[in-house]
Amino acid sequence: MSRKIITALDIGTTTVQTVVAERVREGEGLHILGVGVAPSAGVRRGAVVDFVEAAGAVRRSLEAARRASGVPIKSVWLAVDGSHVTVSSSRGVVAVSRADQEISPEDVRRALAAAETFVPKNQNKEILHMIPRDFKVDREVGIKDPVGMHGVRLEVDALIIECSAPYLKNMFKCVEAAGIAVEDYVFAPLAASEAVLTKRQKELGVMLVDIGGGSSSFVVFEEGVAVHAGVVPIGGNHITGDVAIGMRTHVDVAEEIKRTYGTCLVSDLPKRDVIRLAEFIPDSTETYSRRELGEIIGARLQDLFELLQKELRKINRVRLLPAGVVLVGGSSMIPGMVDLTRTEIGLPAEQGMPIQFEPAPDEKQGPPLATVLGVARWASSKSSHATSSQWGEYVSHMTSRPWLKWLKSFLP
Repeated sequence: MSRKIITALDIGTTTVQTVVAERVREGEGLHILGVGVAPSAGVRRGAVVDFVEAAGAVRRSLEAARRASGVPIKSVWLAVDGSHVTVSSSRGVVAVSRADQEISPEDVRRALAAAETFVPKNQNKEILHMIPRDFKVDREVGIKDPVGMHGVRLEVDALIIECSAPYLKNMFKCVEAAGIAVEDYVFAPLAASEAVLTKRQKELGVMLVDIGGGSSSFVVFEEGVAVHAGVVPIGGNHITGDVAIGMRTHVDVAEEIKRTYGTCLVSDLPKRDVIRLAEFIPDSTETYSRRELGEIIGARLQDLFELLQKELRKINRVRLLPAGVVLVGGSSMIPGMVDLTRTEIGLPAEQGMPIQFEPAPDEKQGPPLATVLGVARWASSKSSHATSSQWGEYVSHMTSRPWLKWLKSFLP
């Protein structure tokens, strides 16, 4: 019996992460065989700006994962993220086709196809996911799966997640330059939700926020369905830039200072707690208050939380998500981040930890690896449930795979 090996890849602004995992038994967690993390290069705000440097970073991450796992890597599932991702809504309406007025899977497919026709056509955009948020049968609303019901008219309200086509092409070239094929892809926060969110959290209502290097992405679940998603243009690198300006130092030094002394808990810091730059720059005599560093970090994070509040306002969910906010991503590890999130967004907040993986990632590894581990979980669920009744999953494959083959035909 052949082994069910899955390789997931996340090409981020700060790091390139690869996970090789194996599904041993149906319904059980994934066994992590190897992890490869390499410093990112040639990537800005999630988009490739230097193909040669980005391809080299991908190659180093893949090679590290291959050595750690002892398994050859032939293809990967890719996380898609960054400012080139856009989200919109669409509705589709069809007449039920069967004479006895029973709704069939084909009727659902036609309704989704009708919704897709109302999405503005753009040759530089491609649909990543088309997720039904709600179905309506005649006058009955709030239906999650209409198959088997009876009615004359079927309507669907769908969440559309699109991505820049040139971005995808550049990502594919980076991966294929390393001799690896791209099997499929998934929007990063959707993937992360597979790794860290429970079914109960998704039912109650929850917002997952992935704070990356160049941007932060999010997805909101309610009643088990993704009802909103998006990307906001603030990430960990913006905080680092603010620190570099505020302390008049190089950005690499600012990153080290942020990692060593960064905190959001300004009120808890002693007034005389100082940072000596000599620790990072030999012969430097300058010192800065650690409270000042915390204020710099907090100011940028307040901008981030204002944008996230604005997104919640669009769907009338401000302070109305009982399961609160779950944070993942490397920048979510700044001390005090959970408390600041709780205060600024006015909802319960917690650090997201990947679940049902063996061996289980520790508290330092978990949040930064949540997305790439989620990609592995997403890939596992798709390959093991090809006939899933979850229409959002079905449409994700319906829209992405033909496009993937078409796009690859243009690659050298």
